[in-house]
Amino acid sequence: MVKSGKNRKSRLNGAFVALFLTLMFCTVAGIHAATVRPWYAASFEKLGFSVFDPPMTMKDFLVVNLNGASKTRASAKGNIVLLNFWATWCPPCKAEMPSIEALSAKMKGKKFEIIAVNVGDSAAEVKDFLKQNKYTFPIYLDTQNKLLATYASQGIPTTYVLDKQGRFIAGVVGGIDYSRPEVVSLLTKLAEE
Repeated sequence: MVKSGKNRKSRLNGAFVALFLTLMFCTVAGIHAATVRPWYAASFEKLGFSVFDPPMTMKDFLVVNLNGASKTRASAKGNIVLLNFWATWCPPCKAEMPSIEALSAKMKGKKFEIIAVNVGDSAAEVKDFLKQNKYTFPIYLDTQNKLLATYASQGIPTTYVLDKQGRFIAGVVGGIDYSRPEVVSLLTKLAEE
């Protein structure tokens, strides 16, 4: 009898140790899971972007292109979106636009879309600008500056990257060279997910 009591005590101790180790593992795993950042966070931060963790959702909006065709931000769901706010009079905006054109060409055929929204210029001013600069990526108008306070209150250019669900995952204020290989590589990886 004494022998079976020792076995029971040994089994209880073993079960207690197993339970303790399981709880510790779950606790550590839970802490680890809570601190894991999105895989793209460090890459965006190296490029100068702020990362939104968790991703942000924002109210949808409607913009119109120079031909009068409308576009909602939500209609781009299913694609990675580069959402850029700019103006014709803005030197950093003009400086980054050739790189956005290059990015557009490099991302053709991928689950990627550019929505470049001009803030505050008239349609005539944007048309004149585009006559001088033959950009082919989609350009939309916010002639009444309705989006400026919400999306670009800290200055222009302001650019966001949206995931395929339409959530804002990163943003930057100021000009970026979007044709750099590390930018193209990061956006390609996101588009291929």
